[in-house]
Amino acid sequence: MTASPLHALIGKTLDFAGRPCQVIEVIQSREGISLVLQDASARDVQPNRHGEAHRRTPRVHTVPWRIREQRNPELASLWEFVAD
Repeated sequence: MTASPLHALIGKTLDFAGRPCQVIEVIQSREGISLVLQDASARDVQPNRHGEAHRRTPRVHTVPWRIREQRNPELASLWEFVAD
């Protein structure tokens, strides 16, 4: 499978690990396809290049679309939008 059909998921929201998240990117690598989710309810402190706390940014999660050749069950609410 290529990442192209999954681009339709960008902008969709889902509940991931009990937190509201939005799909912001689809990444294809040698290991497979992953979705990048932006957590709508949590922010992390981002350090500057000197390691000093600089600003608060949304927390992101990179989650594989498939685990052991099966669709990732944590992303089940998105399955209806993609036929693969």
